[in-house]
Amino acid sequence: MRFAVRSGLNLRIADGGYILHAALRALFGDAAPLPFVVHDCRARRLTLFGYTLCSHRELVDRARATADPLATSAVDLESICSKPMPDTWRSGASYHFETRVCPVVRISGRAAGEKPREVDLFIHRCLRVGPDTFVDRQAVYREWLAGELGRGGAARMRDARMVRFRRQSLARRDRSGSQSRLERCERPDATVEGLLEVASPAAFAALLRRGVGRHRAFGFGMLLLRPAGDGHA
Repeated sequence: MRFAVRSGLNLRIADGGYILHAALRALFGDAAPLPFVVHDCRARRLTLFGYTLCSHRELVDRARATADPLATSAVDLESICSKPMPDTWRSGASYHFETRVCPVVRISGRAAGEKPREVDLFIHRCLRVGPDTFVDRQAVYREWLAGELGRGGAARMRDARMVRFRRQSLARRDRSGSQSRLERCERPDATVEGLLEVASPAAFAALLRRGVGRHRAFGFGMLLLRPAGDGHA
């Protein structure tokens, strides 16, 4: 938060994901972990997991050489660690997964000149089927997530359940005008756990690097994996 204030971010608008995005970019530039997720928050400290093509040593060297001191003061560089992910994934291998996602659909404006906007997938489905048809939010998100995991034939979703949901106020840059400005918007914020099976090793590796859904630069879309049959996160 001190980094955010001293960097001039408007704390009435900027959310935690945006602040972390700004801090990671200030620290590591284009090598910043993406996607990332905050997986633990206690005693005024955050633990962050992320995917990057650099080792932790390379990240620390970059931060020490070029990062803004405001950003380095916000992170314990000595605590950064990393591990290489597998070079190849076995087709048919199963993993439990957890991911925090923002399930939205981007739609075009109805009126001429109206800019595209994002709509919660659940609300979008409700508007399509009408008020007399029951729509299950979890089922809508499960269907969407199965499609995201299946991009390029990457993985097959065997099971999934939504374990947390809220409507989240997010900050995003509006660059539609002559000057970009930070604006607040409300988006769905869902955490899903389940079981997946690797279908295409190369496509699965690309899926991990890319992440799931939109707003991946702001704390959404990272896939955390653990062995199938392991009941511990």
